[in-house]
Amino acid sequence: MIILDTSFIVAFYNIRDENHTRAAKLMRDIIAGKYGELFITDYIFDECMTVIFIRLKNLSETVRIGELIRKSTKFLEIEKSDFEEAWKLFKRQKTTAFSFTDCSTLVIAKENNIKNIATFDEDFLKIKRINVIRT
Repeated sequence: MIILDTSFIVAFYNIRDENHTRAAKLMRDIIAGKYGELFITDYIFDECMTVIFIRLKNLSETVRIGELIRKSTKFLEIEKSDFEEAWKLFKRQKTTAFSFTDCSTLVIAKENNIKNIATFDEDFLKIKRINVIRT
């Protein structure tokens, strides 16, 4: 199982992103099933649509990408208890600069025993229980 982070998804869909080539290469492995089922959270989807829309400045293209993501990944929803755990994690971080969405991703990954994450966010490298996949 693998969870796709916003930084990975944005890099994959934005050809001007500095990590686009790496994301495209990794996506081939993900689609081939090398890491098993792929997941995102509803918060990651929210963040992706916002960032992609801001970067591309094209609503119809953003909607097209959103529909592709919705059809190709399994969504894990952030429940109230996940929200509370993410908030605790967000408040107590000292050596990381995780966004609240990143904290919710960590909570969901732990809860669902997901060990792999596709991301270009360096802070995930500091989490021992997560295997950062980024080619």
